[in-house]
This record gives sequence, structure tokens and C-alpha cells, in this order.
Amino acid sequence: MDEAAYDQSASQLIPQLKQQPGFLYHVAFAESGGFTVSEIWESREEHDRWFDEYVKPNVPAEISVEVLDVHNIVTP
Repeated sequence: MDEAAYDQSASQLIPQLKQQPGFLYHVAFAESGGFTVSEIWESREEHDRWFDEYVKPNVPAEISVEVLDVHNIVTP
């Protein structure tokens, strides 16, 4: 996914994302070789429900997904 594809899908998905139970943070940034989106959720189940229902149908099938368990989050 490149930045233009992200911007197109994000304009539709972010308003819905903000309303999802368990959603905490979303960041998106360009990297060499592509574009990365990272999110923090209260639980993997809430993330997976969101991703399967809203994201999968709206992004290119060839994107790769990696889910990691976060040990700690520090905020101001």
C-alpha cells in the first residue's frame, strides 16, 4: 500500500475506527519500500473484529499484517 492508497481508504475508515470499542491509537508512516500503519488496541479480539469487518474489504489483498502483544505504553 502506498500513501495515496492509504489516504483514500483512511478517509472512509478513520471516522468508523474512532468509534470502535477497544481502539486506542493509530499511526501511519512512509518507510522504504512502502507504507506502514500501526494501531494499539485494548485486546487482540477487538482489533481482529475491526480488521476483518472493515479493513480487509477496503485495502489491497497483498498487504501484510503482523499482530504483536504490547508490554507497555507510556503517555504524557
